[in-house]
Amino acid sequence: MRSLRHLILLFGIVNACLFSCLLPLWEGFDEAFHYSSVETLWQTGHFPVLGRTLVPDDVARSFEFAPLSHVVQRWIPNATTFEAWFSLSQTEKEQRRIDLTHLRPTPASSTRPDYEAHHPPLAYVTLALVDWPLQATPLTARLLILRVIAAITSVLLVYFGATALCRTLAMQERFINAALLTIFCSEMLYATTAHVSNDWLAVGLSACFLAALAEFMQKPERQSAVRAGAWLAAGLLTKAYFLPFAFLALSVATILVWRRRASMKALLPAFVLVFAFAGPWYTRNVALYGNISGTHEEFDGIGMRQALAAVPHIDWPATTGFLARSSLWTGNNSFTSFSRSTLNIVLALLFAALAAWAVQFKAIQAAERVTGAAIVLFSIAVGYATCAAFAHTKGEVAGASPWYTQVLLVPVLALAYLGMSRWRRLGTALAILTVALWSWILIATWTVKLFPMYSGAGTSPMRMRDLWNWYAHGAIVRAHDLSLVALVPAPLLYAGLAVSVVLCVLLSAAVIRDLVTLKYDAA
Repeated sequence: MRSLRHLILLFGIVNACLFSCLLPLWEGFDEAFHYSSVETLWQTGHFPVLGRTLVPDDVARSFEFAPLSHVVQRWIPNATTFEAWFSLSQTEKEQRRIDLTHLRPTPASSTRPDYEAHHPPLAYVTLALVDWPLQATPLTARLLILRVIAAITSVLLVYFGATALCRTLAMQERFINAALLTIFCSEMLYATTAHVSNDWLAVGLSACFLAALAEFMQKPERQSAVRAGAWLAAGLLTKAYFLPFAFLALSVATILVWRRRASMKALLPAFVLVFAFAGPWYTRNVALYGNISGTHEEFDGIGMRQALAAVPHIDWPATTGFLARSSLWTGNNSFTSFSRSTLNIVLALLFAALAAWAVQFKAIQAAERVTGAAIVLFSIAVGYATCAAFAHTKGEVAGASPWYTQVLLVPVLALAYLGMSRWRRLGTALAILTVALWSWILIATWTVKLFPMYSGAGTSPMRMRDLWNWYAHGAIVRAHDLSLVALVPAPLLYAGLAVSVVLCVLLSAAVIRDLVTLKYDAA
């Protein structure tokens, strides 16, 4: 079991590195502006400020050379879309890549505002310490190094957080392995964490915090309280969406003290830790922006009244369905889609597993209740973000950003597999089907979606015949284009693809074999 789990961790690292290398420059969600905050930090020595900080000149100039998605091109008219870039002559493509590699940081700034300048600093400071010594290195190489470091760190945090949470929930080892493999088969996990941003740190910290909070709920002692407080403080210094978790932690602590299961003396060090480290940043937000969170919406005057006024104007069934499916798969900044039917099946299986957990309410322990409460509370926060985004854009954006919901990946799958483990034979069959389906989606993500798309095959769905023709002819012809678009040469990318697919097949077979053995043992 232990060696299998180590291989699952290796599998996650391989996928994270492959995604980092394959993803074209600025194809990660808002990556150019997140990286601008990193470069601004070490160039100026000051934290960026929303409405004042501008995009560095080298980042702004890169928009002229790097192909960008049609979505991003709406806001950067001088940029070239992927479709237009692939239609250029080979000489022009090569020259643009050369021009891109010649860019270096300069003291100058562009006239373009950095709309990601409002975030807490921990993730950016961490990357700035790496980026600063690399300033003489080409922009593409710097981004690749930062991405790989961020992506691997995220995988490690998610792995240890998810493992700790599953063990605190007293899940069987076979189902822990199934849950971990499913987590690392999630395309949106890598789309969210394998690029320069603050999400790479936030997603992993959320998993570790929820594991620590569940442990604290089981054993409300000074040590467990300090661990939960430390993860919460780090999370609050990474992303403002940890504020609902701060409310949850405070509520849990209040209830436990009221029930005399914990003492204020035991909890005081954790409170001091959170306020000492995270308090100054949120005090700064109030001083600069007049609100605690420092979000775009609040900065532009969209408060609770405006957000709640948007509730009756939102098509909630359509918005919820879109957000649920895009939480499972979204093709990066190009926002391509996966099979709607396949994603609906995945959601149906998850719903069935969570229902199996919820109906066995007599077996639900304290750690499970707080994990479920975290899911509900964060979902409410996502709903509020949906309303705020709708009001802020006057209906142009119908939902919250799908990368926010990656915080729910670990706790939702943990409770889902816990429900499967308690559902006798049907639960085991459901787990086998879930592992097989998520494994197939990851393999299809690489082979059917991302590799062809970033080689020039376009974004339209590929039928089996098209796919066969592509790998028989187009993949070889377009390999040079892939090398110019991605951050490493195509041969290395295809080698990484082969390793990922082989590991996926072998690990899913091993996990399913263990689950089948359990099924027959139960019979």
